Amino acid sequence: MKSKFIILMAVPLVIVLSVFIFRKNVSAATDQDLLIESVSFEPAQPITNQTVKIIIRAKYIGSSSLTSNTGVNNVAFSHKDFQTQISSLTGASVVPSPAYPLYSGTYFTYTIVGKFTDTGAKSLVLKIDGANALKETNETNNTFKPQVNVLKIGGLIKLPTDPAVYIIKSDLKKHLYVNEPTFWSYHTGSWSNIKLDDWPIFIQEVSQTAFDSLPIGNNIVVKAGSRLIKFPNSSKIYTVFGDAKLKLMTDQRGADIYGADWKNKVVAIQNGFEADYTITESGFVDSDNDGLADDDERNIYHTDPAKADTDGDSYKDGVEALNNYNPNVY
Repeated sequence: MKSKFIILMAVPLVIVLSVFIFRKNVSAATDQDLLIESVSFEPAQPITNQTVKIIIRAKYIGSSSLTSNTGVNNVAFSHKDFQTQISSLTGASVVPSPAYPLYSGTYFTYTIVGKFTDTGAKSLVLKIDGANALKETNETNNTFKPQVNVLKIGGLIKLPTDPAVYIIKSDLKKHLYVNEPTFWSYHTGSWSNIKLDDWPIFIQEVSQTAFDSLPIGNNIVVKAGSRLIKFPNSSKIYTVFGDAKLKLMTDQRGADIYGADWKNKVVAIQNGFEADYTITESGFVDSDNDGLADDDERNIYHTDPAKADTDGDSYKDGVEALNNYNPNVY
Protein backbone atom coordinates (compact mmCIF):
# COMPACT_ATOMS: atom_id res chain seq x y z
CA MET A 1 0.00 0.00 0.00
CA LYS A 2 2.83 2.36 0.83
CA SER A 3 4.63 1.73 -2.48
CA LYS A 4 1.47 2.50 -4.50
CA PHE A 5 1.21 5.88 -2.83
CA ILE A 6 4.77 6.76 -3.79
CA ILE A 7 4.21 5.80 -7.44
CA LEU A 8 1.06 7.94 -7.68
CA MET A 9 2.84 10.96 -6.29
CA ALA A 10 5.70 10.58 -8.77
CA VAL A 11 3.45 11.03 -11.81
CA PRO A 12 2.60 14.71 -11.34
CA LEU A 13 6.23 15.38 -10.42
CA VAL A 14 7.34 14.19 -13.86
CA ILE A 15 4.74 16.44 -15.49
CA VAL A 16 5.95 19.49 -13.57
CA LEU A 17 9.54 18.83 -14.56
CA SER A 18 8.52 18.46 -18.19
CA VAL A 19 6.79 21.84 -18.19
CA PHE A 20 9.83 23.45 -16.56
CA ILE A 21 12.17 21.98 -19.16
CA PHE A 22 9.90 23.18 -21.98
CA ARG A 23 9.85 26.73 -20.63
CA LYS A 24 13.57 26.75 -20.13
CA ASN A 25 14.11 25.65 -23.72
CA VAL A 26 11.86 28.44 -24.99
CA SER A 27 13.67 31.16 -23.04
CA ALA A 28 17.07 29.78 -23.99
CA ALA A 29 16.59 30.06 -27.76
CA THR A 30 19.51 31.80 -29.39
CA ASP A 31 17.57 33.53 -32.18
CA GLN A 32 15.41 35.75 -29.97
CA ASP A 33 16.20 39.40 -29.28
CA LEU A 34 14.54 42.39 -27.64
CA LEU A 35 15.84 45.94 -27.89
CA ILE A 36 14.97 49.52 -26.92
CA GLU A 37 15.03 51.63 -30.06
CA SER A 38 14.22 55.09 -28.65
CA VAL A 39 13.08 57.01 -25.58
CA SER A 40 11.10 60.24 -25.64
CA PHE A 41 9.58 62.57 -23.07
CA GLU A 42 6.20 64.29 -22.97
CA PRO A 43 6.58 67.18 -22.59
CA ALA A 44 9.95 67.27 -24.36
CA GLN A 45 11.17 69.81 -21.78
CA PRO A 46 10.25 68.58 -18.28
CA ILE A 47 9.96 70.93 -15.32
CA THR A 48 10.39 69.83 -11.72
CA ASN A 49 7.22 68.39 -10.15
CA GLN A 50 5.44 68.40 -13.51
CA THR A 51 3.78 65.16 -14.59
CA VAL A 52 5.97 63.63 -17.30
CA LYS A 53 5.58 60.61 -19.56
CA ILE A 54 8.67 58.59 -20.44
CA ILE A 55 7.78 56.67 -23.60
CA ILE A 56 10.03 53.73 -24.42
CA ARG A 57 9.76 52.38 -27.97
CA ALA A 58 10.88 48.76 -28.07
CA LYS A 59 11.16 46.17 -30.83
CA TYR A 60 11.39 42.43 -31.14
CA ILE A 61 14.03 41.51 -33.74
CA GLY A 62 14.45 37.79 -33.15
CA SER A 63 14.25 35.61 -36.27
CA SER A 64 11.80 33.21 -34.61
CA SER A 65 8.55 34.37 -33.04
CA LEU A 66 8.41 34.73 -29.27
CA THR A 67 5.58 32.74 -27.72
CA SER A 68 6.10 33.52 -24.03
CA ASN A 69 6.14 36.71 -22.03
CA THR A 70 9.70 36.05 -20.91
CA GLY A 71 11.60 39.33 -20.71
CA VAL A 72 8.85 41.39 -22.35
CA ASN A 73 6.85 42.32 -19.27
CA ASN A 74 9.10 45.01 -17.84
CA VAL A 75 11.62 47.76 -18.35
CA ALA A 76 13.95 48.19 -15.41
CA PHE A 77 14.21 51.86 -14.45
CA SER A 78 15.06 53.76 -11.30
CA HIS A 79 16.37 57.25 -10.63
CA LYS A 80 16.66 59.03 -7.30
CA ASP A 81 15.13 62.22 -8.75
CA PHE A 82 12.18 60.55 -10.47
CA GLN A 83 9.04 59.48 -8.63
CA THR A 84 7.09 56.92 -10.63
CA GLN A 85 3.32 57.27 -10.53
CA ILE A 86 2.15 54.84 -13.22
CA SER A 87 3.97 52.19 -15.22
CA SER A 88 2.13 50.52 -18.08
CA LEU A 89 2.77 48.46 -21.17
CA THR A 90 0.95 49.42 -24.36
CA GLY A 91 1.27 48.48 -28.00
CA ALA A 92 1.17 45.40 -30.22
CA SER A 93 1.52 41.95 -28.65
CA VAL A 94 3.18 43.05 -25.44
CA VAL A 95 2.04 39.84 -23.74
CA PRO A 96 3.21 37.17 -26.20
CA SER A 97 1.81 33.65 -25.91
CA PRO A 98 1.42 30.62 -28.19
CA ALA A 99 -1.91 32.06 -29.33
CA TYR A 100 -0.53 35.60 -29.78
CA PRO A 101 3.17 35.33 -30.66
CA LEU A 102 5.49 38.31 -30.95
CA TYR A 103 6.74 38.30 -34.52
CA SER A 104 10.05 39.65 -35.74
CA GLY A 105 9.94 43.39 -36.44
CA THR A 106 7.02 44.09 -34.09
CA TYR A 107 7.15 47.38 -32.18
CA PHE A 108 5.61 47.97 -28.76
CA THR A 109 5.86 50.69 -26.14
CA TYR A 110 6.20 51.15 -22.42
CA THR A 111 4.89 54.30 -20.77
CA ILE A 112 6.20 55.40 -17.38
CA VAL A 113 4.43 58.33 -15.74
CA GLY A 114 5.98 60.31 -12.90
CA LYS A 115 7.70 63.50 -11.80
CA PHE A 116 11.26 64.73 -11.60
CA THR A 117 11.82 66.10 -8.12
CA ASP A 118 15.04 68.01 -8.77
CA THR A 119 16.40 70.24 -11.51
CA GLY A 120 19.45 69.77 -13.74
CA ALA A 121 20.82 67.30 -16.29
CA LYS A 122 19.63 63.73 -15.71
CA SER A 123 21.27 60.62 -17.13
CA LEU A 124 18.77 57.75 -17.15
CA VAL A 125 19.35 54.04 -17.70
CA LEU A 126 16.44 51.94 -18.97
CA LYS A 127 16.70 48.24 -19.65
CA ILE A 128 14.25 45.89 -21.27
CA ASP A 129 14.26 42.38 -19.77
CA GLY A 130 15.88 43.82 -16.67
CA ALA A 131 16.05 40.41 -14.99
CA ASN A 132 17.75 38.77 -18.00
CA ALA A 133 15.02 36.15 -18.13
CA LEU A 134 15.38 35.75 -21.89
CA LYS A 135 18.62 34.46 -23.41
CA GLU A 136 19.13 36.69 -26.42
CA THR A 137 21.26 36.88 -29.53
CA ASN A 138 22.44 40.34 -28.41
CA GLU A 139 22.30 41.34 -24.75
CA THR A 140 23.94 44.76 -25.31
CA ASN A 141 21.00 46.42 -27.09
CA ASN A 142 18.62 45.99 -24.14
CA THR A 143 19.89 49.14 -22.46
CA PHE A 144 19.16 52.72 -23.49
CA LYS A 145 20.70 55.76 -21.82
CA PRO A 146 18.79 58.96 -22.57
CA GLN A 147 19.63 62.33 -21.07
CA VAL A 148 17.17 65.06 -20.19
CA ASN A 149 17.65 68.51 -18.71
CA VAL A 150 15.00 69.27 -16.10
CA LEU A 151 14.14 72.93 -15.53
CA LYS A 152 12.49 74.58 -12.57
CA ILE A 153 9.79 77.14 -11.94
CA GLY A 154 11.53 80.51 -11.71
CA GLY A 155 14.35 79.36 -13.98
CA LEU A 156 15.67 81.56 -16.79
CA ILE A 157 16.04 80.09 -20.28
CA LYS A 158 17.11 81.12 -23.77
CA LEU A 159 17.97 79.61 -27.13
CA PRO A 160 21.68 79.37 -27.99
CA THR A 161 21.16 81.52 -31.10
CA ASP A 162 18.87 84.21 -29.64
CA PRO A 163 19.55 86.77 -26.86
CA ALA A 164 15.92 86.85 -25.70
CA VAL A 165 15.50 85.64 -22.11
CA TYR A 166 12.41 83.94 -20.70
CA ILE A 167 11.34 82.89 -17.23
CA ILE A 168 9.35 79.74 -16.44
CA LYS A 169 6.48 80.63 -14.12
CA SER A 170 4.13 78.52 -12.01
CA ASP A 171 1.72 78.17 -14.96
CA LEU A 172 4.49 76.06 -16.60
CA LYS A 173 4.78 78.57 -19.46
CA LYS A 174 7.73 80.61 -20.71
CA HIS A 175 7.36 84.37 -20.29
CA LEU A 176 9.47 86.86 -22.23
CA TYR A 177 11.42 89.75 -20.72
CA VAL A 178 10.69 92.24 -23.47
CA ASN A 179 13.95 94.21 -23.01
CA GLU A 180 16.92 94.74 -20.71
CA PRO A 181 15.31 97.44 -18.51
CA THR A 182 12.49 95.02 -17.76
CA PHE A 183 14.91 92.19 -16.96
CA TRP A 184 17.09 94.34 -14.70
CA SER A 185 14.09 95.67 -12.81
CA TYR A 186 14.01 92.23 -11.17
CA HIS A 187 17.70 91.28 -11.14
CA THR A 188 20.99 92.84 -10.12
CA GLY A 189 24.59 92.34 -11.20
CA SER A 190 25.68 91.80 -14.79
CA TRP A 191 25.02 89.28 -17.55
CA SER A 192 28.00 87.27 -16.33
CA ASN A 193 26.93 87.53 -12.69
CA ILE A 194 23.14 87.68 -12.43
CA LYS A 195 21.61 87.82 -8.98
CA LEU A 196 18.07 87.60 -7.69
CA ASP A 197 17.61 88.78 -4.11
CA ASP A 198 21.41 88.59 -3.74
CA TRP A 199 21.49 84.93 -4.83
CA PRO A 200 23.32 83.87 -8.03
CA ILE A 201 21.02 82.83 -10.84
CA PHE A 202 21.91 81.40 -14.25
CA ILE A 203 20.37 81.41 -17.71
CA GLN A 204 19.95 77.88 -19.06
CA GLU A 205 20.30 77.37 -22.79
CA VAL A 206 17.76 74.89 -24.15
CA SER A 207 17.30 73.18 -27.49
CA GLN A 208 14.79 74.37 -30.06
CA THR A 209 12.68 71.25 -29.43
CA ALA A 210 12.63 71.85 -25.69
CA PHE A 211 11.92 75.55 -26.18
CA ASP A 212 9.02 74.87 -28.54
CA SER A 213 7.49 72.37 -26.13
CA LEU A 214 7.01 75.09 -23.52
CA PRO A 215 3.84 77.11 -24.17
CA ILE A 216 4.20 80.88 -24.35
CA GLY A 217 2.75 83.01 -21.57
CA ASN A 218 2.24 86.74 -21.07
CA ASN A 219 5.19 89.09 -21.43
CA ILE A 220 7.00 90.10 -18.26
CA VAL A 221 6.29 93.71 -17.31
CA VAL A 222 8.52 96.08 -15.36
CA LYS A 223 8.60 95.35 -11.64
CA ALA A 224 6.23 97.61 -9.72
CA GLY A 225 7.95 100.68 -8.25
CA SER A 226 11.32 99.90 -9.82
CA ARG A 227 11.23 102.01 -12.98
CA LEU A 228 9.77 105.13 -14.56
CA ILE A 229 8.77 104.21 -18.11
CA LYS A 230 7.57 105.73 -21.33
CA PHE A 231 6.73 104.55 -24.83
CA PRO A 232 8.52 106.02 -27.88
CA ASN A 233 5.26 107.13 -29.47
CA SER A 234 4.32 109.34 -26.50
CA SER A 235 5.92 111.96 -24.24
CA LYS A 236 4.02 110.78 -21.16
CA ILE A 237 5.96 109.23 -18.29
CA TYR A 238 4.54 106.68 -15.89
CA THR A 239 5.38 104.96 -12.66
CA VAL A 240 4.57 101.25 -12.52
CA PHE A 241 2.48 99.90 -9.65
CA GLY A 242 0.47 96.84 -8.74
CA ASP A 243 -0.12 94.27 -11.45
CA ALA A 244 1.16 96.04 -14.59
CA LYS A 245 -0.64 99.30 -13.84
CA LEU A 246 0.67 102.70 -14.91
CA LYS A 247 0.11 106.01 -13.10
CA LEU A 248 0.92 109.20 -14.96
CA MET A 249 3.87 111.00 -13.37
CA THR A 250 3.69 114.80 -13.29
CA ASP A 251 6.74 117.06 -13.47
CA GLN A 252 6.18 118.27 -9.94
CA ARG A 253 5.76 114.83 -8.37
CA GLY A 254 8.73 113.44 -10.27
CA ALA A 255 11.01 116.25 -9.10
CA ASP A 256 9.73 116.05 -5.50
CA ILE A 257 10.47 112.34 -5.18
CA TYR A 258 13.43 111.68 -7.49
CA GLY A 259 15.12 115.06 -7.87
CA ALA A 260 15.47 117.66 -10.63
CA ASP A 261 17.05 115.19 -13.07
CA TRP A 262 14.30 112.65 -12.64
CA LYS A 263 13.57 112.42 -16.38
CA ASN A 264 17.07 111.04 -16.95
CA LYS A 265 15.98 107.95 -15.05
CA VAL A 266 13.14 107.10 -17.46
CA VAL A 267 13.48 103.94 -19.56
CA ALA A 268 11.70 103.24 -22.85
CA ILE A 269 9.54 100.21 -23.54
CA GLN A 270 9.23 99.35 -27.23
CA ASN A 271 6.12 100.25 -29.16
CA GLY A 272 3.77 97.30 -29.27
CA PHE A 273 4.09 96.42 -25.60
CA GLU A 274 1.70 99.13 -24.33
CA ALA A 275 -1.01 96.48 -24.27
CA ASP A 276 0.87 94.65 -21.49
CA TYR A 277 -0.02 97.55 -19.14
CA THR A 278 -3.15 99.34 -17.96
CA ILE A 279 -3.09 103.12 -17.50
CA THR A 280 -5.10 103.95 -14.40
CA GLU A 281 -5.14 105.98 -11.18
CA SER A 282 -7.33 103.41 -9.46
CA GLY A 283 -5.71 101.69 -6.51
CA PHE A 284 -2.63 103.90 -6.30
CA VAL A 285 -2.14 105.16 -2.73
CA ASP A 286 1.24 106.47 -1.59
CA SER A 287 0.72 107.53 2.03
CA ASP A 288 4.34 108.53 2.72
CA ASN A 289 4.99 110.08 -0.73
CA ASP A 290 8.12 108.00 -1.33
CA GLY A 291 7.20 106.90 -4.87
CA LEU A 292 6.04 103.40 -3.93
CA ALA A 293 2.37 102.46 -3.71
CA ASP A 294 1.35 101.30 -0.24
CA ASP A 295 0.33 97.84 -1.48
CA ASP A 296 3.68 97.40 -3.27
CA GLU A 297 5.52 98.40 -0.08
CA ARG A 298 3.64 95.70 1.83
CA ASN A 299 3.64 92.94 -0.78
CA ILE A 300 6.87 93.44 -2.75
CA TYR A 301 9.40 95.54 -0.87
CA HIS A 302 8.24 94.81 2.70
CA THR A 303 8.86 98.42 3.66
CA ASP A 304 6.80 100.70 5.89
CA PRO A 305 4.08 102.45 3.82
CA ALA A 306 3.84 105.13 6.51
CA LYS A 307 7.57 105.90 6.51
CA ALA A 308 9.25 107.43 3.42
CA ASP A 309 12.73 106.19 4.41
CA THR A 310 12.24 102.79 6.00
CA ASP A 311 15.92 102.03 6.66
CA GLY A 312 16.80 105.57 7.72
CA ASP A 313 19.68 106.10 5.28
CA SER A 314 18.31 109.49 4.04
CA TYR A 315 17.13 108.03 0.70
CA LYS A 316 13.43 107.55 0.08
CA ASP A 317 12.27 103.98 -0.44
CA GLY A 318 11.14 104.75 -4.00
CA VAL A 319 14.51 106.29 -4.90
CA GLU A 320 16.34 103.19 -3.68
CA ALA A 321 13.99 100.90 -5.58
CA LEU A 322 14.50 102.96 -8.75
CA ASN A 323 18.27 102.50 -8.44
CA ASN A 324 18.14 98.76 -7.68
CA TYR A 325 18.99 99.16 -4.00
CA ASN A 326 17.24 97.41 -1.13
CA PRO A 327 15.18 100.03 0.73
CA ASN A 328 15.31 97.86 3.85
CA VAL A 329 19.10 97.88 4.13
CA TYR A 330 20.93 100.92 5.52
